Amino acid sequence: MSFLLFIFSFYVFAETLPLMTPDKIEAVKTELKKQKSIPDAAIDKAFDFYTNNRKSSGGLKDSACLDKKGYKIRGQDPRQKKKDLYFGVLNESCVCIADFTRASTEKRGACILLNKNGIEKIETFPVAHGSGSLEKNGMPATFTNKLTTTGTTLSGLHLTGVSTMVFGGKEKSVGPYKSTGLSLYGVESSNWTASAVGKVTHGAPYVTEHPIAVGHSLGCPAMPLDTAKKILPLCQGQATWYNHTLEDKEQKIPTFRSCK
Repeated sequence: MSFLLFIFSFYVFAETLPLMTPDKIEAVKTELKKQKSIPDAAIDKAFDFYTNNRKSSGGLKDSACLDKKGYKIRGQDPRQKKKDLYFGVLNESCVCIADFTRASTEKRGACILLNKNGIEKIETFPVAHGSGSLEKNGMPATFTNKLTTTGTTLSGLHLTGVSTMVFGGKEKSVGPYKSTGLSLYGVESSNWTASAVGKVTHGAPYVTEHPIAVGHSLGCPAMPLDTAKKILPLCQGQATWYNHTLEDKEQKIPTFRSCK
């Protein structure tokens, strides 16, 4: 083998190496469960998807949702390509969980930042749910996968967009505002319309951390402006985003929901 061929082979091999081995991922899950701030079921579902659907593990194992005729790529996210979503999790350094089984008055969002040794940092933050959901003790109780912009946050697993964008919104007390946004691409039967209806995780002035004050979005998991600016650039590029909801909890759905 020539030297150049050896270098090329080494580069290709290195590019597909996983960030962490399954044993280290299990250690991360164990550490998170000891902290008891995220439900065990949410940790299992998010990290099982992360482990099994990484590009380094062969890509998205079940592409039935992506194969649906109506699966759309957002016009505001032109750099995202549908063909790349089949690679599954490309960003192995971030796993985000929005725990909508907790009230909006709590820090129910968490982005776990990872390195080759395990957990590097955990960023927690309040996160909004959509105004279209019936509430149960401050938690969104109903969800929709219909092609509508008024539905609430969609339940289940998503891949984040290829890169952040400038998100524009409007809030009664402050008027128009701009923030950091990141598209969400649903990969389960419960959320495959997420991109088509424009679900974006983004910063919003109606979500504050000190003190915690959370308004309602149009279905997007919105977070404080400063949090979005700091965290979302680290979680772009097809990372795992999981909305853990009462739908999952009450129906006891521990695994990936296929579109087949």
